[in-house]
Amino acid sequence: MKRFKTFVTMGALAMALVIPSVAQAQTEVRFARFFGACEADFGTNMDPSLPSNECGVITTLTNIFNEQNPDVRVVPEIVEWGPYYEQLAGRIATGDVPDISVMHGDMLVNFVRRGMIAPLDEAFVEAGIDVEDIAPGPRNNVTIEGTVYALPQDFVTWIWHTNSGLMTQAGLGEASAPVYPTSGEELLAQARQFKEATGLPYLAMTLDANAMARTLYTMLMQSGYELFPDSTTQIDLHSPGPREAFDLMQQLVDEQLMVISPDWSSAYTSFSNGEFGNMIGGTWQIGDLVRLSEQTGGALEGYVAHVFPAINGEPAVWSSSHSWVMLNGGAATPEKREASLRFMKFLFDNNIHWARTGHLPMRTSLMTDPAFTEMPYRIGFGDIPPIAQTLPKDVLQQRIIQPFIGEELLAALQGQKSAEDAFAAAEERVNTYLARLR
Repeated sequence: MKRFKTFVTMGALAMALVIPSVAQAQTEVRFARFFGACEADFGTNMDPSLPSNECGVITTLTNIFNEQNPDVRVVPEIVEWGPYYEQLAGRIATGDVPDISVMHGDMLVNFVRRGMIAPLDEAFVEAGIDVEDIAPGPRNNVTIEGTVYALPQDFVTWIWHTNSGLMTQAGLGEASAPVYPTSGEELLAQARQFKEATGLPYLAMTLDANAMARTLYTMLMQSGYELFPDSTTQIDLHSPGPREAFDLMQQLVDEQLMVISPDWSSAYTSFSNGEFGNMIGGTWQIGDLVRLSEQTGGALEGYVAHVFPAINGEPAVWSSSHSWVMLNGGAATPEKREASLRFMKFLFDNNIHWARTGHLPMRTSLMTDPAFTEMPYRIGFGDIPPIAQTLPKDVLQQRIIQPFIGEELLAALQGQKSAEDAFAAAEERVNTYLARLR
């Protein structure tokens, strides 16, 4: 893999050697984020090539920034991602506002409409952040009524994780170059061929409501189906499109071509043990699976990550993004504002290192850079930006309604209720909830 240029120039190093060691006043930047804590592994790490997960990369980049900017101290405030947004809203209400906060692109509108986020158009010009280099998808995610409210960090998207060794054994491609289906009919044919050749399920998905919903979203995006055809407060799950997509998944389960793993930990273990051919999951899981695949003698030799195949129409995939925001009430002094923008510019400049996590970089200029294109295990990731799609961003509380859909459909896949009842219940739950937000 191409080595990355060092962060500290020789000139800066020479200056550090001649400047007397004196205490320097620091501006503190409070940095609210999830991604977990990994101080034991990366708390002092200064090499961005070492980590491959979200926590390791963002911790390392923060370390490097603090080392390069002795007048600033970025202090992470780490929160579990599940309750993150409730806690963030509570902190804003009490005046305990971080200077920079992480936010998913599909949550941004909820905070913008409540006047909680500062616009950043002028701030990015001031900081030297080239908005034109941000890919259209992530830029659109953070732009509301013509105003930019956040700095995107990535494309977060839904993919297939593949054991290409098992696929080769089934006659479906070669090592590190598996063949993927291009229709529902091909999916069933490949899955049956795989099962006959290996005796194993072709596909796995977890008993995770968000995973189920993202899979349905992707399949409906491929068919051009509009989940919110008339209003962003009324979802349509009773038309034929959603049921046809679900019936394909149901057939895979009924023929034992797809297995539902009880949780992500079990799915990882089963996948690393070579118990199925493909696993539906996210870009953020690539780093962990790469580590598993690199264990000598493992059953996961030949691991690759691939764009979600076009099994229900044209290529398309559900997508979201992480982004950095400045909440109103944070960065309350000129010094804090300047330091916060300097850190955001640093993250923009070093966006390539975030791609080590498996996510795609958000800068258009990096999509064809060998530093990205030569990263191993990824197949077709350069094709994702044009096909990445989101729900309409004016649909509020997408992270709350998503599991409503997934919970109901997983119940149907497991035979706990009929598909008709599951779709009716999902639609009612979503629409009732959204109606309360008007």
